[in-house]
Amino acid sequence: MRPIEIVMTISEPWDVGEAAGWLPIKARVIQVGSRRSGGSALVQLESPITYRGVCYRHAIATPRFDGQDFSALSSGRSLSCAITGISEQQAQAVDPLDIGDWRGGLAFVGDIDPAG
Repeated sequence: MRPIEIVMTISEPWDVGEAAGWLPIKARVIQVGSRRSGGSALVQLESPITYRGVCYRHAIATPRFDGQDFSALSSGRSLSCAITGISEQQAQAVDPLDIGDWRGGLAFVGDIDPAG
């Protein structure tokens, strides 16, 4: 898959928005999987977000609503997602999209839009 350039905006929670300065987050979708309904995507942030003393350069995004999936981005549409920060080690794992062991850290709700 060719990476898809995106822009993410944070809706909530407030403290994550503050950590990112409420600015749009430039990123790219580098892998999409279909294990979950609507799929999930490995996202690489252009600039890392530091949250509670931990630096995040990657995240997993999953659509929030039934019937939505990542094909929306290819069609130029926005996608509302739950976004979970992951470690560099997780991003390099055999299955980086598996966040079943996630126990806290960076997590937010926001929109993903195709860049440009």
